[in-house]
Amino acid sequence: MTLFDAQPWLITAAPVPAVDHRWRSPLPFDPVFLEAPDHWPTAAPVENAASALSPLGLMGETPTRPAASIYDPPEGPDDAPASPGLDLVLVIDTSPSMTAWYPAANAITACLRDLPHFHSVQVIEMRNRRPASSDDLFHPTDRPTLQAERFSPDRSKITLVLTDGVGAAWKRCLLWPDLYQWATSHTVAILHVLPHHHWSLSGIPAQPMQLRAVHEWCPNGQLETAPTEHDSTAQAGTADTQAQSVVIPVLEIRKRWLDQWTRLLLTDFLVHQQALTVTALAPPTAVVPAPARAQDDAPNASQLIAEFHTTAPEHAFSLAILLAVAPLNRFVMQLIATELAPAATTRDLSAVLTSGLLVSLEPSIGVANDYGKITFDFLPEVRQNLLAIGESSQTRRAIALLDTYLGAYAPALQGISERMRQPTVQALPAINEHTAPYLEIEHSLLTALSGETTAHRSVAATLRARLDST
Repeated sequence: MTLFDAQPWLITAAPVPAVDHRWRSPLPFDPVFLEAPDHWPTAAPVENAASALSPLGLMGETPTRPAASIYDPPEGPDDAPASPGLDLVLVIDTSPSMTAWYPAANAITACLRDLPHFHSVQVIEMRNRRPASSDDLFHPTDRPTLQAERFSPDRSKITLVLTDGVGAAWKRCLLWPDLYQWATSHTVAILHVLPHHHWSLSGIPAQPMQLRAVHEWCPNGQLETAPTEHDSTAQAGTADTQAQSVVIPVLEIRKRWLDQWTRLLLTDFLVHQQALTVTALAPPTAVVPAPARAQDDAPNASQLIAEFHTTAPEHAFSLAILLAVAPLNRFVMQLIATELAPAATTRDLSAVLTSGLLVSLEPSIGVANDYGKITFDFLPEVRQNLLAIGESSQTRRAIALLDTYLGAYAPALQGISERMRQPTVQALPAINEHTAPYLEIEHSLLTALSGETTAHRSVAATLRARLDST
Protein backbone atom coordinates (compact mmCIF):
# COMPACT_ATOMS: atom_id res chain seq x y z
CA MET A 1 0.00 0.00 0.00
CA THR A 2 1.11 3.56 -0.55
CA LEU A 3 -0.08 7.00 0.35
CA PHE A 4 -1.97 7.14 -2.91
CA ASP A 5 -3.92 3.92 -2.43
CA ALA A 6 -7.59 4.34 -1.55
CA GLN A 7 -7.05 7.96 -0.52
CA PRO A 8 -9.79 9.94 -2.29
CA TRP A 9 -8.77 13.13 -0.51
CA LEU A 10 -5.51 13.08 -2.47
CA ILE A 11 -6.89 12.29 -5.90
CA THR A 12 -7.49 15.34 -8.07
CA ALA A 13 -9.10 15.79 -11.45
CA ALA A 14 -6.43 18.21 -12.62
CA PRO A 15 -4.45 17.14 -15.67
CA VAL A 16 -0.89 16.11 -15.02
CA PRO A 17 1.43 18.58 -16.73
CA ALA A 18 3.81 17.03 -19.21
CA VAL A 19 7.41 16.88 -18.05
CA ASP A 20 10.00 17.28 -20.76
CA HIS A 21 11.99 14.07 -20.74
CA ARG A 22 15.16 16.08 -21.24
CA TRP A 23 14.80 17.07 -17.59
CA ARG A 24 14.46 13.54 -16.28
CA SER A 25 17.68 12.28 -14.82
CA PRO A 26 19.33 9.45 -16.76
CA LEU A 27 20.46 8.03 -13.43
CA PRO A 28 18.30 5.31 -11.82
CA PHE A 29 16.27 6.48 -8.85
CA ASP A 30 17.35 4.83 -5.62
CA PRO A 31 14.41 4.78 -3.19
CA VAL A 32 14.99 6.49 0.11
CA PHE A 33 13.45 3.51 1.88
CA LEU A 34 13.83 -0.09 0.78
CA GLU A 35 10.92 -1.37 -1.27
CA ALA A 36 9.26 -4.79 -0.95
CA PRO A 37 10.74 -7.62 -3.05
CA ASP A 38 9.77 -7.48 -6.70
CA HIS A 39 7.84 -10.75 -6.57
CA TRP A 40 5.69 -9.67 -3.61
CA PRO A 41 2.21 -8.41 -4.41
CA THR A 42 1.75 -4.71 -3.83
CA ALA A 43 -1.21 -2.45 -4.33
CA ALA A 44 -1.15 -0.70 -7.68
CA PRO A 45 -0.41 2.98 -6.99
CA VAL A 46 -2.86 5.60 -8.19
CA GLU A 47 -1.06 7.78 -10.70
CA ASN A 48 -1.68 11.10 -8.98
CA ALA A 49 1.57 11.95 -7.21
CA ALA A 50 2.65 14.09 -10.14
CA SER A 51 -0.73 15.81 -10.19
CA ALA A 52 -0.68 16.56 -6.47
CA LEU A 53 2.83 18.02 -6.68
CA SER A 54 2.42 19.71 -10.06
CA PRO A 55 1.94 23.24 -8.61
CA LEU A 56 5.57 23.14 -7.55
CA GLY A 57 6.41 23.22 -11.25
CA LEU A 58 5.40 26.90 -11.31
CA MET A 59 8.06 27.91 -8.83
CA GLY A 60 10.61 29.26 -11.24
CA GLU A 61 11.99 29.56 -14.72
CA THR A 62 13.26 26.32 -16.23
CA PRO A 63 17.01 26.37 -15.54
CA THR A 64 19.51 25.86 -18.36
CA ARG A 65 21.46 22.94 -16.97
CA PRO A 66 22.00 19.22 -17.61
CA ALA A 67 19.27 16.94 -16.36
CA ALA A 68 21.65 14.97 -14.15
CA SER A 69 22.50 18.10 -12.17
CA ILE A 70 19.35 17.72 -10.08
CA TYR A 71 21.35 15.11 -8.20
CA ASP A 72 24.43 17.29 -7.78
CA PRO A 73 25.28 18.44 -4.25
CA PRO A 74 25.11 22.19 -3.58
CA GLU A 75 28.21 24.18 -4.42
CA GLY A 76 30.39 25.48 -1.66
CA PRO A 77 31.04 29.22 -1.19
CA ASP A 78 34.26 29.05 -3.27
CA ASP A 79 32.73 27.35 -6.28
CA ALA A 80 31.90 28.97 -9.59
CA PRO A 81 28.55 30.78 -9.94
CA ALA A 82 25.71 28.32 -9.60
CA SER A 83 23.11 27.40 -12.16
CA PRO A 84 19.69 28.93 -11.65
CA GLY A 85 16.97 27.00 -9.93
CA LEU A 86 16.01 26.13 -6.35
CA ASP A 87 17.55 23.94 -3.70
CA LEU A 88 15.17 21.60 -1.87
CA VAL A 89 15.75 19.80 1.42
CA LEU A 90 13.14 17.12 2.13
CA VAL A 91 13.02 16.11 5.80
CA ILE A 92 11.22 12.79 6.27
CA ASP A 93 9.88 11.86 9.69
CA THR A 94 10.82 8.28 10.64
CA SER A 95 8.64 7.78 13.71
CA PRO A 96 7.20 4.24 14.05
CA SER A 97 3.84 5.28 12.60
CA MET A 98 5.54 6.83 9.56
CA THR A 99 6.87 3.45 8.43
CA ALA A 100 3.43 2.89 6.93
CA TRP A 101 4.06 5.91 4.69
CA TYR A 102 7.55 4.97 3.45
CA PRO A 103 6.28 3.89 0.00
CA ALA A 104 4.57 7.29 -0.22
CA ALA A 105 7.81 9.02 0.78
CA ASN A 106 9.61 7.18 -2.02
CA ALA A 107 6.98 8.24 -4.56
CA ILE A 108 7.04 11.87 -3.43
CA THR A 109 10.84 11.99 -3.51
CA ALA A 110 10.89 10.55 -7.03
CA CYS A 111 8.42 13.20 -8.23
CA LEU A 112 10.35 16.04 -6.61
CA ARG A 113 13.60 14.91 -8.20
CA ASP A 114 11.95 14.95 -11.63
CA LEU A 115 10.85 18.59 -11.35
CA PRO A 116 13.30 20.48 -13.57
CA HIS A 117 13.71 23.69 -11.58
CA PHE A 118 15.24 22.02 -8.50
CA HIS A 119 18.98 22.33 -8.80
CA SER A 120 19.40 19.84 -5.95
CA VAL A 121 17.08 17.63 -3.91
CA GLN A 122 18.54 16.37 -0.64
CA VAL A 123 16.70 13.95 1.64
CA ILE A 124 17.33 13.90 5.38
CA GLU A 125 15.71 11.50 7.83
CA MET A 126 14.39 12.84 11.12
CA ARG A 127 15.12 10.26 13.83
CA ASN A 128 11.79 10.53 15.59
CA ARG A 129 11.58 7.25 17.47
CA ARG A 130 12.81 7.78 21.01
CA PRO A 131 14.48 11.21 20.98
CA ALA A 132 15.55 12.47 24.39
CA SER A 133 16.01 16.03 23.12
CA SER A 134 16.01 18.08 19.92
CA ASP A 135 19.72 17.26 19.49
CA ASP A 136 18.80 13.62 18.87
CA LEU A 137 16.51 14.31 15.92
CA PHE A 138 19.19 14.58 13.25
CA HIS A 139 22.57 13.06 12.61
CA PRO A 140 25.35 15.60 13.25
CA THR A 141 26.49 15.35 9.62
CA ASP A 142 23.04 16.52 8.48
CA ARG A 143 22.99 19.61 10.68
CA PRO A 144 25.03 21.87 8.33
CA THR A 145 22.67 21.14 5.44
CA LEU A 146 19.61 21.89 7.58
CA GLN A 147 21.02 25.05 9.16
CA ALA A 148 22.42 26.62 6.00
CA GLU A 149 20.49 29.72 5.01
CA ARG A 150 21.07 28.87 1.37
CA PHE A 151 23.61 26.87 -0.62
CA SER A 152 24.28 29.56 -3.21
CA PRO A 153 23.58 33.31 -3.40
CA ASP A 154 21.96 32.64 -6.78
CA ARG A 155 19.36 30.17 -5.54
CA SER A 156 16.61 30.15 -2.94
CA LYS A 157 16.27 27.26 -0.52
CA ILE A 158 13.13 25.38 0.49
CA THR A 159 12.76 22.90 3.34
CA LEU A 160 9.76 20.55 3.29
CA VAL A 161 8.96 18.31 6.25
CA LEU A 162 7.00 15.14 5.43
CA THR A 163 5.21 13.80 8.50
CA ASP A 164 2.03 12.49 10.11
CA GLY A 165 2.67 14.65 13.18
CA VAL A 166 2.34 11.72 15.56
CA GLY A 167 5.85 11.06 16.88
CA ALA A 168 7.54 12.39 20.00
CA ALA A 169 9.15 15.33 18.19
CA TRP A 170 5.67 16.79 17.60
CA LYS A 171 3.96 15.79 20.83
CA ARG A 172 6.85 17.23 22.86
CA CYS A 173 7.60 20.13 20.48
CA LEU A 174 11.21 19.00 20.14
CA LEU A 175 11.40 20.20 16.54
CA TRP A 176 10.30 23.74 17.35
CA PRO A 177 13.82 25.25 17.76
CA ASP A 178 14.87 23.82 14.40
CA LEU A 179 11.68 24.94 12.69
CA TYR A 180 12.17 28.46 14.03
CA GLN A 181 15.77 28.63 12.85
CA TRP A 182 14.94 27.32 9.38
CA ALA A 183 11.90 29.53 8.94
CA THR A 184 13.77 32.71 9.84
CA SER A 185 16.33 32.09 7.08
CA HIS A 186 14.43 30.47 4.20
CA THR A 187 11.13 28.99 2.99
CA VAL A 188 9.67 26.14 5.06
CA ALA A 189 6.44 24.12 4.88
CA ILE A 190 5.08 20.92 6.42
CA LEU A 191 3.57 18.25 4.16
CA HIS A 192 1.03 16.39 6.29
CA VAL A 193 0.28 12.86 5.07
CA LEU A 194 -3.10 12.83 6.87
CA PRO A 195 -6.12 14.71 5.52
CA HIS A 196 -7.01 17.93 7.31
CA HIS A 197 -9.99 16.50 9.17
CA HIS A 198 -7.62 14.10 10.97
CA TRP A 199 -4.99 16.65 11.97
CA SER A 200 -6.46 16.85 15.47
CA LEU A 201 -4.94 13.40 16.04
CA SER A 202 -1.45 14.77 15.49
CA GLY A 203 0.78 17.11 17.48
CA ILE A 204 0.75 19.93 14.91
CA PRO A 205 -1.66 22.64 16.14
CA ALA A 206 -2.27 24.36 12.80
CA GLN A 207 -4.70 27.28 12.60
CA PRO A 208 -6.27 29.08 9.59
CA MET A 209 -4.43 32.28 8.66
CA GLN A 210 -4.23 34.89 5.92
CA LEU A 211 -0.63 35.27 4.81
CA ARG A 212 1.23 37.52 2.37
CA ALA A 213 4.81 37.25 1.10
CA VAL A 214 6.75 40.53 0.97
CA HIS A 215 8.74 39.21 -2.00
CA GLU A 216 9.18 35.98 -3.91
CA TRP A 217 10.73 33.18 -1.89
CA CYS A 218 10.83 35.28 1.23
CA PRO A 219 11.69 33.40 4.43
CA ASN A 220 8.71 32.43 6.57
CA GLY A 221 9.87 34.97 9.15
CA GLN A 222 9.03 37.76 6.68
CA LEU A 223 5.50 36.58 5.94
CA GLU A 224 2.82 39.11 6.88
CA THR A 225 -0.32 37.94 8.64
CA ALA A 226 -3.82 39.39 8.55
CA PRO A 227 -7.01 38.66 10.51
CA THR A 228 -9.13 35.76 9.31
CA GLU A 229 -12.87 35.25 9.52
CA HIS A 230 -12.19 32.78 12.32
CA ASP A 231 -10.41 35.43 14.38
CA SER A 232 -12.16 38.77 14.06
CA THR A 233 -10.07 40.33 16.85
CA ALA A 234 -6.73 39.42 15.32
CA GLN A 235 -4.50 42.22 14.13
CA ALA A 236 -2.15 42.25 11.18
CA GLY A 237 1.32 41.10 12.12
CA THR A 238 3.82 43.79 13.03
CA ALA A 239 7.58 43.79 12.71
CA ASP A 240 7.89 43.27 16.48
CA THR A 241 5.61 40.22 16.65
CA GLN A 242 7.13 38.75 13.52
CA ALA A 243 10.55 39.02 15.15
CA GLN A 244 9.29 36.83 17.99
CA SER A 245 7.47 34.15 16.00
CA VAL A 246 7.24 32.57 12.58
CA VAL A 247 4.40 30.84 10.80
CA ILE A 248 4.90 27.61 8.89
CA PRO A 249 2.26 26.56 6.35
CA VAL A 250 0.91 23.04 6.88
CA LEU A 251 -0.33 21.39 3.69
CA GLU A 252 -2.28 18.36 2.66
CA ILE A 253 -0.52 16.55 -0.16
CA ARG A 254 -3.19 17.66 -2.57
CA LYS A 255 -3.05 19.86 -5.64
CA ARG A 256 -5.40 22.54 -4.32
CA TRP A 257 -3.36 22.97 -1.15
CA LEU A 258 -0.05 23.21 -3.01
CA ASP A 259 -1.63 25.63 -5.49
CA GLN A 260 -2.41 27.96 -2.60
CA TRP A 261 1.07 27.70 -1.15
CA THR A 262 2.69 28.37 -4.55
CA ARG A 263 0.48 31.43 -4.94
CA LEU A 264 1.66 32.65 -1.56
CA LEU A 265 5.33 32.32 -2.52
CA LEU A 266 5.09 33.88 -5.99
CA THR A 267 2.60 36.75 -5.54
CA ASP A 268 1.82 39.56 -3.13
CA PHE A 269 -1.77 38.37 -2.59
CA LEU A 270 -3.25 37.50 0.77
CA VAL A 271 -3.56 33.72 0.73
CA HIS A 272 -5.52 31.47 3.07
CA GLN A 273 -3.31 28.84 4.70
CA GLN A 274 -3.36 26.43 7.59
CA ALA A 275 -0.22 27.30 9.53
CA LEU A 276 1.72 26.45 12.66
CA THR A 277 3.01 29.32 14.77
CA VAL A 278 6.41 28.81 16.37
CA THR A 279 7.74 31.39 18.81
CA ALA A 280 11.34 32.34 19.49
CA LEU A 281 11.09 32.26 23.26
CA ALA A 282 9.17 29.06 23.90
CA PRO A 283 7.26 26.48 21.88
CA PRO A 284 3.48 26.23 22.08
CA THR A 285 2.17 24.31 25.04
CA ALA A 286 3.24 20.75 24.50
CA VAL A 287 0.86 17.84 24.76
CA VAL A 288 1.29 16.70 28.35
CA PRO A 289 1.07 12.93 28.65
CA ALA A 290 -1.39 11.55 31.13
CA PRO A 291 0.16 10.37 34.40
CA ALA A 292 1.34 6.80 34.17
CA ARG A 293 -1.15 4.42 35.68
CA ALA A 294 -0.14 2.39 38.68
CA GLN A 295 0.78 -1.16 37.82
CA ASP A 296 -2.42 -2.47 39.35
CA ASP A 297 -4.45 -0.05 37.23
CA ALA A 298 -2.65 -0.75 33.94
CA PRO A 299 -5.13 -1.96 31.31
CA ASN A 300 -4.93 -5.60 30.40
CA ALA A 301 -4.87 -6.89 26.85
CA SER A 302 -8.66 -7.14 26.59
CA GLN A 303 -9.08 -3.53 27.72
CA LEU A 304 -6.46 -2.26 25.28
CA ILE A 305 -8.17 -4.07 22.42
CA ALA A 306 -11.59 -2.79 23.46
CA GLU A 307 -10.31 0.80 23.59
CA PHE A 308 -8.77 0.50 20.15
CA HIS A 309 -11.91 -1.09 18.72
CA THR A 310 -13.91 1.89 19.97
CA THR A 311 -11.62 4.59 18.56
CA ALA A 312 -10.07 2.91 15.51
CA PRO A 313 -10.78 4.27 12.03
CA GLU A 314 -12.70 2.15 9.56
CA HIS A 315 -11.01 -1.16 8.70
CA ALA A 316 -8.13 -0.60 11.16
CA PHE A 317 -9.44 -3.05 13.75
CA SER A 318 -9.99 -5.79 11.16
CA LEU A 319 -6.47 -5.17 9.89
CA ALA A 320 -5.06 -5.50 13.42
CA ILE A 321 -6.68 -8.95 13.73
CA LEU A 322 -5.05 -10.07 10.48
CA LEU A 323 -1.66 -8.71 11.55
CA ALA A 324 -1.80 -10.78 14.74
CA VAL A 325 -0.99 -13.81 12.60
CA ALA A 326 2.40 -12.56 11.47
CA PRO A 327 5.86 -11.52 12.59
CA LEU A 328 5.64 -7.80 12.00
CA ASN A 329 7.66 -5.42 9.94
CA ARG A 330 6.46 -2.83 7.43
CA PHE A 331 6.85 -5.17 4.45
CA VAL A 332 4.78 -7.95 6.03
CA MET A 333 2.15 -5.46 7.19
CA GLN A 334 1.75 -4.06 3.70
CA LEU A 335 1.69 -7.57 2.20
CA ILE A 336 -1.17 -8.65 4.47
CA ALA A 337 -3.05 -5.40 4.02
CA THR A 338 -2.76 -5.62 0.23
CA GLU A 339 -3.81 -9.26 -0.07
CA LEU A 340 -6.34 -9.65 2.74
CA ALA A 341 -7.62 -6.15 3.57
CA PRO A 342 -7.77 -4.24 0.27
CA ALA A 343 -10.32 -1.80 1.73
CA ALA A 344 -7.84 -0.70 4.41
CA THR A 345 -5.91 2.51 3.72
CA THR A 346 -2.44 3.54 4.75
CA ARG A 347 -4.03 5.55 7.54
CA ASP A 348 -5.59 2.34 8.91
CA LEU A 349 -2.15 0.74 9.04
CA SER A 350 -0.74 3.88 10.65
CA ALA A 351 -3.55 3.72 13.23
CA VAL A 352 -2.56 0.16 14.14
CA LEU A 353 1.03 1.29 14.63
CA THR A 354 -0.11 4.01 17.05
CA SER A 355 -2.84 1.96 18.73
CA GLY A 356 -0.94 1.16 21.91
CA LEU A 357 -1.20 -2.54 21.06
CA LEU A 358 2.30 -2.68 19.58
CA VAL A 359 5.83 -1.91 20.65
CA SER A 360 8.71 -0.99 18.36
CA LEU A 361 11.69 -3.28 18.78
CA GLU A 362 15.15 -1.74 18.68
CA PRO A 363 17.43 -3.40 17.92
CA SER A 364 15.40 -5.69 15.74
CA ILE A 365 15.27 -9.39 16.43
CA GLY A 366 15.22 -12.15 13.85
CA VAL A 367 17.47 -13.11 10.97
CA ALA A 368 19.81 -10.54 9.51
CA ASN A 369 17.81 -9.31 6.52
CA ASP A 370 15.32 -6.51 6.12
CA TYR A 371 12.36 -8.60 4.97
CA GLY A 372 12.66 -11.24 7.69
CA LYS A 373 13.26 -8.94 10.65
CA ILE A 374 10.72 -8.50 13.41
CA THR A 375 10.56 -4.77 14.07
CA PHE A 376 7.19 -4.59 15.86
CA ASP A 377 5.53 -6.92 18.34
CA PHE A 378 2.24 -7.00 20.19
CA LEU A 379 2.13 -6.41 23.92
CA PRO A 380 1.74 -9.55 26.08
CA GLU A 381 -1.53 -11.41 25.49
CA VAL A 382 -2.68 -8.95 22.80
CA ARG A 383 -1.77 -11.24 19.91
CA GLN A 384 -3.59 -14.20 21.49
CA ASN A 385 -6.70 -12.14 22.18
CA LEU A 386 -6.81 -10.77 18.64
CA LEU A 387 -6.38 -14.24 17.17
CA ALA A 388 -9.26 -15.46 19.32
CA ILE A 389 -11.48 -12.78 17.74
CA GLY A 390 -10.47 -13.59 14.18
CA GLU A 391 -11.94 -16.18 11.85
CA SER A 392 -9.91 -19.35 11.35
CA SER A 393 -10.34 -19.12 7.56
CA GLN A 394 -8.72 -15.67 7.49
CA THR A 395 -6.02 -16.86 9.88
CA ARG A 396 -5.16 -19.70 7.50
CA ARG A 397 -5.08 -17.35 4.51
CA ALA A 398 -2.61 -15.11 6.33
CA ILE A 399 -0.49 -18.14 7.30
CA ALA A 400 -0.36 -19.17 3.64
CA LEU A 401 0.99 -15.72 2.74
CA LEU A 402 3.77 -16.08 5.30
CA ASP A 403 4.73 -19.50 3.95
CA THR A 404 4.69 -18.33 0.34
CA TYR A 405 6.42 -14.98 0.59
CA LEU A 406 8.32 -14.82 3.88
CA GLY A 407 9.71 -18.35 4.12
CA ALA A 408 12.76 -17.43 2.03
CA TYR A 409 13.65 -14.61 4.44
CA ALA A 410 12.65 -16.24 7.73
CA PRO A 411 13.50 -19.97 7.52
CA ALA A 412 11.54 -20.72 10.70
CA LEU A 413 8.36 -19.99 8.73
CA GLN A 414 9.04 -22.45 5.93
CA GLY A 415 6.33 -25.09 5.88
CA ILE A 416 4.19 -23.33 8.49
CA SER A 417 1.01 -23.84 6.43
CA GLU A 418 1.43 -27.62 6.56
CA ARG A 419 2.33 -27.51 10.28
CA MET A 420 -0.90 -25.65 10.95
CA ARG A 421 -2.93 -28.17 8.93
CA GLN A 422 -1.36 -31.30 10.41
CA PRO A 423 0.71 -30.34 13.45
CA THR A 424 3.31 -32.79 14.72
CA VAL A 425 6.08 -32.38 17.25
CA GLN A 426 8.58 -33.82 14.79
CA ALA A 427 7.89 -31.05 12.25
CA LEU A 428 8.69 -28.20 14.68
CA PRO A 429 11.84 -26.23 13.78
CA ALA A 430 14.77 -26.33 16.17
CA ILE A 431 14.77 -23.54 18.73
CA ASN A 432 17.67 -21.06 18.71
CA GLU A 433 18.12 -17.33 19.09
CA HIS A 434 16.96 -16.72 15.51
CA THR A 435 13.96 -19.04 15.41
CA ALA A 436 12.57 -18.44 18.92
CA PRO A 437 10.68 -15.19 18.07
CA TYR A 438 8.93 -16.87 15.15
CA LEU A 439 8.13 -19.98 17.18
CA GLU A 440 6.48 -17.79 19.81
CA ILE A 441 4.11 -16.65 17.08
CA GLU A 442 3.65 -20.24 15.90
CA HIS A 443 2.66 -21.20 19.44
CA SER A 444 0.03 -18.44 19.42
CA LEU A 445 -1.31 -19.73 16.10
CA LEU A 446 -1.48 -23.33 17.33
CA THR A 447 -3.31 -22.13 20.43
CA ALA A 448 -5.77 -20.10 18.36
CA LEU A 449 -6.50 -23.17 16.21
CA SER A 450 -6.48 -25.61 19.15
CA GLY A 451 -10.23 -26.09 18.96
CA GLU A 452 -9.86 -27.92 15.67
CA THR A 453 -7.96 -31.05 16.80
CA THR A 454 -6.27 -32.52 19.84
CA ALA A 455 -3.01 -32.49 17.84
CA HIS A 456 -3.05 -28.68 17.80
CA ARG A 457 -3.40 -28.61 21.57
CA SER A 458 -0.75 -31.25 22.12
CA VAL A 459 1.86 -29.65 19.85
CA ALA A 460 1.12 -26.19 21.31
CA ALA A 461 1.78 -27.54 24.82
CA THR A 462 5.04 -29.20 23.72
CA LEU A 463 6.24 -26.07 21.95
CA ARG A 464 5.42 -23.94 24.98
CA ALA A 465 7.46 -26.23 27.23
CA ARG A 466 10.41 -26.10 24.85
CA LEU A 467 10.31 -22.31 24.59
CA ASP A 468 10.12 -21.92 28.37
CA SER A 469 13.10 -24.20 28.87
CA THR A 470 15.43 -22.28 26.54
